[in-house]
Order: sequence, then structure tokens, then C-alpha cells
Amino acid sequence: MTAVAEAVAAAGLVTDHPGATPPMTYNVLLRVPAGSAAGTPTTVAGTLQNTVGGRRTPTQRPTLSLFLGPGATLRGIAYWLCRTIKPAGAPDATPYDEMRVARALWAWNRDYLAALGGPAAWRAGLWLPVPVEIAADGAQWVTDWDTVAGWADGLPTGLGVSLDAPAQHLPLPDPAALARAVAAELAVRDLDEVADVVERDLVGNPFEAVFRIVEILRQVRADDPEDAVELAATLVGRLTAGELATLAGVTAGHALLRRLWALVGPADDGDAEDARDALGPALGLTRTGSGAWQPPDVIGPTVLPDELPPVPPAPPVKGKKPAPQGLRSPWKEPTENPGGRHTMVLGRDLCIGVTDSYTQKNGTSWTGPAYAGRLDPARFIQDNAAAIGLTTAEERARLRVTELIAPNEGRLDAARGADKGTLSTGIQQWSAHLNEELPVLLARFKRVAPDHYDLFFGMYGLDTEPWWRVGGKEAAVEVADPAQVRAANPEAFDATGAPREGKEYALRYATLFRVPPGGGRQRLAEPPDSVTQVLPRHAFFGVTAKGKAYTVAPEWCGRIRLASLCSLPYNVVQVWTAVWRFERLARQPLGKAKLLVRGRQYRIRDFVTSEYAAALVIDQHINAPFWVPEAIDRAINRTERAIERMAEPARTELRPFDEGTSGPLRAPWLRLFQINYLAERNLVGKADRDMRITGLHDRFNDTNGWVGLDPEPGSFAGWVGP
Repeated sequence: MTAVAEAVAAAGLVTDHPGATPPMTYNVLLRVPAGSAAGTPTTVAGTLQNTVGGRRTPTQRPTLSLFLGPGATLRGIAYWLCRTIKPAGAPDATPYDEMRVARALWAWNRDYLAALGGPAAWRAGLWLPVPVEIAADGAQWVTDWDTVAGWADGLPTGLGVSLDAPAQHLPLPDPAALARAVAAELAVRDLDEVADVVERDLVGNPFEAVFRIVEILRQVRADDPEDAVELAATLVGRLTAGELATLAGVTAGHALLRRLWALVGPADDGDAEDARDALGPALGLTRTGSGAWQPPDVIGPTVLPDELPPVPPAPPVKGKKPAPQGLRSPWKEPTENPGGRHTMVLGRDLCIGVTDSYTQKNGTSWTGPAYAGRLDPARFIQDNAAAIGLTTAEERARLRVTELIAPNEGRLDAARGADKGTLSTGIQQWSAHLNEELPVLLARFKRVAPDHYDLFFGMYGLDTEPWWRVGGKEAAVEVADPAQVRAANPEAFDATGAPREGKEYALRYATLFRVPPGGGRQRLAEPPDSVTQVLPRHAFFGVTAKGKAYTVAPEWCGRIRLASLCSLPYNVVQVWTAVWRFERLARQPLGKAKLLVRGRQYRIRDFVTSEYAAALVIDQHINAPFWVPEAIDRAINRTERAIERMAEPARTELRPFDEGTSGPLRAPWLRLFQINYLAERNLVGKADRDMRITGLHDRFNDTNGWVGLDPEPGSFAGWVGP
């Protein structure tokens, strides 16, 4: 937000109003044209040069703009404007004056709004110019509310729009349906027609259009990269410097300008160069010594975009208690739960659950949002089998277990910021504090869909890259060593050293970076297991501390939920990474564990031969990966102690292996072992997790189609090789 807009917002405008006009009706984001003088301008009464609203040309006097937040009404905006931007000495507006100004706001913008759909365009994110003009290099705001109100007097009584109709929340798009709709649209339109539509939507409601425009650019580029560059350059050329600056100052517009930059940035034709020279100042990019523009993922833009304002809380009513803030349950609608905590991301009002807390072993308490999500992974896997592409017997076996145990962690859009994991998400609650977890997921996502990665994460200054360890710790350098990266992630690269594509880009280890405004990338080192202070990675994700009490801000829970709700590639990568965990499990360092059975050395996978055992072990690995080997050791000892107490012939029947042979562990011994492992595995929420997985064990029978977990050793076929 600009300093001027901040000053106006801080003025409070009408926080002490008598209650007749609820704050949600003037829930707007004020935009001041770029280049305005610093400080709070003087509002003066004067002649308005622009008698028609809508877009301004460079030769016209610029005007203020508003972006509508959810709930904003014409009457509420008029109420806000008449009290906030009031010329000195002007009389106070009456309700009748406000009604006339509200009608005039629509009349002034009538043609502009008609092109966007008329009354149907009155939704959150609408870019609404207002008749307040910028003069004296931004030092003065010029308006005349009497004149503005008079514009409405000649209008017919039936204006065609309600002055009290609230701006509706923006819906969340279905990513598969959106892709199909865009493909159908591109099939019948040429590039100029596409540019016309994108331009209209970009300067009409960038928040509503952001996902659609990203998909258009994505599909045009996939079909013809040169057409994509031409389209991007054309769009930039049609926007004035003021429009580009206004777009860059709001999240949806900023995201779209970054997508246009990604297309014209590497191109070498003249139109692309002109587009770069227009986008660079708007985004606040930095030039190199030779004059070239630095990409926004190399040196962070100095323009920081603002989000749409959330719905403000209703004013308190004397003698009435506030409504409870818990989640509404049951909630089975395919929309956001209206209860609980919410945050705005790219103009969407997202539920982030409830406030939760967890106390770590070192006594630190962590508090923040927690939400189990609403997107069913089983349904996603079934509906997107072709895109997921897991077809081998081993992959299908792993996928079956992954799908069945997903409810133990969360749904595809689950998000949690209430423990030292800082930010945990998805069907396996990948956490930001471990480089094998969320950094790997994000690095794979960035490789598969760089445009989506930038939209959901890159714009906020988060970068990720495959990395390596030195002496068991994250390599403490700022620039990657390609040879070290390949050695640490051998499955992700082919024999020539080139990164693999799709599901084959299977990383083991990655780290995170921040790209600060006006600065280069800064590595966010993996924090230690026992956290005693807010470290750079914590601070980036909004962690603050007071003594041993740590609080996690809500924004990143919303951002990562939005990626899952609106990006098919992100959820596909979730499934790939979840299935890949079995490879991680097979390579899990043993630590102090031995995995010895009567003197014989075994591997983790040797104990995991049934679907039930695979579910138990992978579930613990998701929650506490470093505890798995020692839990197996304890289960071995528990099993052997139980056998020692048995009489013959049970003791012999339950022998782990036959003497003189080198085969696998015997099925009778493994049946007993997996029950003891259930008892010995230690993880957060053990009782509930044990109950759910054992319930799946119990459901494996012929009465319900064998939908549960098969406990018989040999039933899990997910291991590759001997």
C-alpha cells in the first residue's frame, strides 16, 4: 500500500459511526496513482475534468480507484467517500446526498461497467474508478460531491442496479473445468481476440480473472511460445504506465504482470524489449550495470502488492455476545466453510480452520491456524489417474496404501501452522522445518509448473532449489553446486546430468530461499530440531515469539491451501511425492537402531511386507520419520520376548527364519511383529492414528469388497528390486 493510501486508511474514516452503515459496505482497497506526492494530500473542491468514468488516457487527469472487497455496496462507498475525501469547509453529507452520490458513481462508470457485465460485475476485486482527480503532482485531490451528486439527478428512477447490493465473494475455480473452458475458447478465437478479452478482464477485475488469464497464457505458450510472447507484448503495450502501476500494487495484478514478464523477459524482439521497459518500473525491478532488467525471481521487486481486505467483523451489539468462531459442522458443501478463521488470498476468502496450539518437548508452545481441509485425496486420485500416471504394480501398491491412510494426516488442502513444523500441508503434512519435506514438494512443483509456482509462492518471495548436505547438515553456501546437487538427488537426474521430467524428477533433499524486495536470494537454513529462537526460516513464514510462546501468522496457510484448491499440477505432485515416501523410508538412516533379529541384519523394508504394516510404518514416517527405525527395534525386541514366553510348538512355529537359510522373515513371525510395531510406534496423536489404521485392517474382508488393509505378509507389492 502506498504511503498516501496508508495515511487515508489510518484516518479511520468512520470507525465510530452510529451503526447505520456497517463497515463491510465500504470494504474497499484505495489505490492512488503512481507518482503522487508523499504524505497526505489536501482535498479541495474544484472542477472535475473527467465527466465520464472508466479508464484514463495518459493525457487525462488521473483519478483515484477502489478495488471492492466482499460486502462493499454503492451506498456504503458513497458514505465512505463523502466522509473520507471531503474538501475543507464542505458541509457534511446527508443520507440523501449519499444516495445521490451512490447513483452517480454507477452513472459515471456506466459504459465501463457495462463492458464488464453491468450489475453482474459488482463482485469482490472489481476495479472501480471514482471521481476524485489528482492534481498538483499528487499534492491535491480534487472533487466536488455536489456536482457528482447532480449527475444522478437526470437518471431514470430505475437505475438497473441496487445501491445496497453487496460485492459477492469470488468463487474458487475448478482447475480441470477451467482448463477445458480455456481450451474451447482458444479454439475459436485468434490472438487479437484473445488479447481483447484478456485486456478487458485485466483492467476490469484482475482478481476474478487471475486464474483464467494464467491458464490462457499457459495454453498459448504450450501451443506456440512465439504467440505467447506476442500476446504478452501486445497486452503490455495496451496498458498505460498508470494502469500497470495500479495492477502491480495488488496481488492479482502483480501476479499477472509477473506472468507477462516471464514471457517477454527472455525474448529478444523489439516489442518484447518495449514490454520489459514498461513492466520493469511498474513492478519495481532492478537494472544490472549494463541496463538489463533483473528478473523478479533473481532480485525481488520493490513494489509489494496488497491483498483485498477481508470482510470486517460486524460492529458489536450492546448486550449481545459475539457469535462463536468455530468451524461449521457438518459442512459437506464444495465451498469454503463459513466458520472458523479466514484469510484473503488473490481475492478469495479462504477458511484456515481454527486456532490450535502444541507444546514441544523443549517447553516451547506454538499457536496458529489448523485446518484438515476439504479436498478428498481418494476422489482426486480416481478422477486424475491419467495425469498422475502411476501405472506399475509397485506404484499402484504404494498408491493404494497412500490413499487409504491419507485421512490420518489431512486432505489435499490441509494446512497447519501450530507447531514447530511452522507450515505443514497436504495429504502427508509436509512441513517447512525439514528439508526432506515441504522444500522437496515445492521444488518438484516448481519444476513441473513454474507458472503456478510463481503465482502461489514465488510472488511472495519464496524460492526453492534442490540442495545437499555436508557432514549431515545443510550445505551452508548460497549458490548451488550442480555436481553436489546431483549426487544428493541421484534419482532426479539422468545419466547426462539433466533433470528428469514429471514424476521421475524425484528429489531427496531441497532447501528454501527468500527473495527480498530489491535484494538477491537469501538461503533460509533448515532450523535445528530444538527451536529456542525465531530463525530466518521461521520469520519468513510469519513466526513471532514472546518468551517460549511462538505464534504463526495465518497468511501462508491460506496461500498453500489456495494452491491445492486451484492447481491440478500441485495436487498431482502431492500424490507423486507421497508415493515417493516409500523410497525415503527404504533409505531412512537407522540412527541408533540395529534392526537385528537373532543376530541377523535386516532392512526396514524386510519388516514391511503387508499392506497393514506398510500403512503403519509409512504413517509414522510421515509424522516422525527419524523415530521409525528405533520403533522397529523395539517391536523386534517385544516380539522376541513374547515368543520366549511361549511353549512349544508355538515357539518354533513363530521362529523368524529357518536356520541355515538366508530367506526373508517368516510370515508367522511378521504377523506377530506388526501387532507389536503398532504398540511400539511413537508419534503425535497415536491413539487416534492407531484406531483409524486398525479400523482399515478390520475392514479387509469379503463383506465390503476388501476395501481395507490386507494384514497378510506378502500382500504389499510396493518394493522395487530384491
